[in-house]
Amino acid sequence: MVIFTLLIFVGSIWSVEHYASRLLHADMQRLLGEQQLQAATILATGVSNGLQDRLKALETVAAAITPALLNDKAALQSMLQERRILQSLFNGGIIISTVDGTEVAEYPRSSGRAGTNYRQFNDLTALLSDGKPLVSRLITSPTLKAPIFALGMPIRNPQGHIVGALVGATRLDKPNFLDQLIQGFQGQSGGYLLVAPQQRLVITASDTSRVMEVLPPAGASLALDRFIQGYEGSDVFINPRGVEVLASARGIALAGWYAAVILPTAQAFAPIDDLQQRMLFATLMLTVLAAVLTWWMLKRELSPLLDAANTLANLPHRGQPTEPLPIARNDEVGRLIGGFNHLIESLTQREEALQESETRFRSLMEQIPGVAVQGYAMDGTVTYWNAAAEKLYGYTRAEAMGGNLLQLIIPPDMREGIRAAMQHMAQSAEPIPAGELLLQTKSGSRVPVFSSHALLKPVGRAPEMFCLDVDLSETKRAQEQVRQMAFYDLLTGLPNRRLLGDRLSQAMAASKRNGVFGAMMFLDLDNFKPLNDAHGHGVGDLLLMEVAHRLNACVREMDTVSRFGGDEFVVMLSELSKDRTSSTDQALAVAEKIRMNLAAPYRLVVKQTGQADTIVEHHCSASIGVVVFVNHEFSESDILQWADAAMYQAKDAGRNTIRLHQTS
Repeated sequence: MVIFTLLIFVGSIWSVEHYASRLLHADMQRLLGEQQLQAATILATGVSNGLQDRLKALETVAAAITPALLNDKAALQSMLQERRILQSLFNGGIIISTVDGTEVAEYPRSSGRAGTNYRQFNDLTALLSDGKPLVSRLITSPTLKAPIFALGMPIRNPQGHIVGALVGATRLDKPNFLDQLIQGFQGQSGGYLLVAPQQRLVITASDTSRVMEVLPPAGASLALDRFIQGYEGSDVFINPRGVEVLASARGIALAGWYAAVILPTAQAFAPIDDLQQRMLFATLMLTVLAAVLTWWMLKRELSPLLDAANTLANLPHRGQPTEPLPIARNDEVGRLIGGFNHLIESLTQREEALQESETRFRSLMEQIPGVAVQGYAMDGTVTYWNAAAEKLYGYTRAEAMGGNLLQLIIPPDMREGIRAAMQHMAQSAEPIPAGELLLQTKSGSRVPVFSSHALLKPVGRAPEMFCLDVDLSETKRAQEQVRQMAFYDLLTGLPNRRLLGDRLSQAMAASKRNGVFGAMMFLDLDNFKPLNDAHGHGVGDLLLMEVAHRLNACVREMDTVSRFGGDEFVVMLSELSKDRTSSTDQALAVAEKIRMNLAAPYRLVVKQTGQADTIVEHHCSASIGVVVFVNHEFSESDILQWADAAMYQAKDAGRNTIRLHQTS
């Protein structure tokens, strides 16, 4: 009854403490959220006003530009240089373009930009098309090499038609009016952000390291997604930097942005946390007081059991015979000690059964075929080594026992990682995850295994790690054979069509990156069928293997020689030159080298069981079609078809010749 009453008392105190803490936390979050939302509203209003002021300035200047002035580049340039106020509003410069997007004036002047056409930018195209004021997306300027956003106004003629555009750019990597607005809030706690939700980009922030930061993709944070979708209010979530924050956001309709105020919850709820700690301390003290009083009462009432406990503490250590406890009197304590004596007897029987089970376990581990089982102490000392482990790693049981795992089968480059993993397992009791490993045998060679691990913790003994390793050598060899059959021609050992397609895709992707030309050659042997008809397919196979050898000798290691099928071969040359003419000359030179090598006489040695070798001489040339390609201007199928067509042109021209397909 005393213990039950204590549990009710302690449970009531802790429930009240928990409820009060939650209530205070919720009130503090609501109040702070309202304050932050007000600050976000002020910041959003300031940004909106700043954008409107700049659009108004652009509108005033655009209204002063007449069609005649628009056609006078010198006058336009002079006007921009005189507009000091306009220059101070845009730290990224100002440009004037015609209705087709061509720049006619700019400030500041920069060499090489005169006449640049900006029609490629969708935002400017929309401005020149519908005439609405422009607040652009965030882009990286190809001329400034910096992140910017632009504001723009249309230039109209007296009839109201759009004849050009006046655009001002704001650079985010240099001081700008957004930074000035953000700095105005530095006296307050927390951080401040301007976000472009359509692009999931941070425009600017009180923490300058977050400028142009890409926010996590949709689905990574539900609360962040709500703000991106236009929610105006407050919420608590984990920000992209892994910190729990209280965030409030207010939209900026003019630009489609939103202003956000963020405050780490550790800072926001610091007063509540302090109060919670005080309440926790008071609750803990009351709990300790109640526990001490209860313990004193229990000790007084149950002193006979304490005497029995002292007797139990002096029982013999494990491994020595366990004698029954003496029963001094036949009352409740006596019956309790009698029950404990019965428990000791049961535990002794279970320990004997456990030892017998362990013996059977080790016998089973010894007889498992094909599974190398090893036991290790947590410092790596070998405690068990079965026959399969002897066969797999080459160490006999006598050689392995007492040795160390790291020196026996762990390669030097893996030892630090394995040592750290074993230390972690010893501390956390979590076994090392199963997986493929490349371990070391006694001879020093490496063997691939699938290794599983189990941690055993016998009662009263140090824990042991057991490793079960299965040899994967045959599996790896079978996988390699399957890969060879899937991607290589079995007769010649050359890449087949599938691997050729993959390498052509890689060559085209590399060409797109560096602008270097490649070339594709389609070859067909001119005099192959008569050899098959006269001497059989076995001799034909010898010729195909010799052709493959000669082709490989004519190209670089980075190039690809493939057997396309039958007596057709394909040669792909990579990374020729950035100039089409030079690349074409290189490709034709290699094609001519191939044509001459293949046209040389063939001496094919035919081996027959029980008979002398036979020499078959044969003359066989090749018709070659060549295509030079760059980037992704054509598809892979187009390139192969054109090379094939050029090859047929070579055949029609009398064979043993080369034809180049002109792609442009």
